[in-house]
Parts: sequence; structure tokens; C-alpha cells
Amino acid sequence: MVEKATEDLEPLQTSPPSYMKGTIAGRAWQRITPILRQSTIIKNADRSTVEALCTSISLYRLSFDDIQQNGIQTPIYKTLQNSRGEAIGQDFVGFKKNPAVTTMDAAIRQIRSLSSELGLTPTSRASLLSLTADDESDDGPSLADMLSGGDDF
Repeated sequence: MVEKATEDLEPLQTSPPSYMKGTIAGRAWQRITPILRQSTIIKNADRSTVEALCTSISLYRLSFDDIQQNGIQTPIYKTLQNSRGEAIGQDFVGFKKNPAVTTMDAAIRQIRSLSSELGLTPTSRASLLSLTADDESDDGPSLADMLSGGDDF
């Protein structure tokens, strides 16, 4: 029933949206869409969800690169001044978290959520498979029978 309900919808486009071309998000789109198109459940109507997933993957990768280059923390120094206001040295006062760590954490959570929504995790695939299996083995009255006021309902 799930596949029948979506069969009239346009399939998910294989090329990324124009604003994603040549970006990490665009490359993610090209890797993900063939997998999603195999399921026949994900359609072009789901495009914004796929776009959000690809954008989150891009944010993750950019954050990862920043963390690789700058580390997870950066040292904080306080500038020491003389009585005339001239800098005469620096005192180490601690560390501050690289903002890319927060961005990466949020991107990971978003990727996990959107991947599940699109059936890209083992649990969500099993859930989708059980839905289609339930649809095929359902011997109960059809939705049309229920709406027409049949005796079985």
C-alpha cells in the first residue's frame, strides 16, 4: 500500500539542485540518490529532506576539516599591559572550544535523524520493510470499503 500510494509521484531527481553543484553537498546528493531511488518509496516530493541531509553532511565535513586544522580547543591568552597601555606580554588563561565542534555535533544529530527518516539506517529499513510486508499480507477491508460504509467496518 505504501508503494501504491507513492507510485504516481515523480521519482527523486538524480542530479543535485543547481546551488549544490560542485560542493560537498552536491557530491553527497550524487552518492545518496541512487540508494534512495532503489527503495521506490522516496520521491521528488521528499527532495527538501534529501537536501537537508546533504547540507548536514557538508556541514559535518567542513567542521571535521576545521577541527583537523585547528584542533578541538584553542588556547586563550590575556594581554598584559604596562601603565601606558602598551602590550608587554601575554598570560595563558585556559582553553576555549573550537566552534566547529558544536557545528559538527549538531550536524551529526541532524544526519542521524534525516537518515532514519529516509530509510538509510538498518532500523529504519527494517521498519519500512515491515510496513510493506504488512501491506501485502493485510486481508482486512480496503480503505475504499471502509469509506463506502461496507458491512465489515
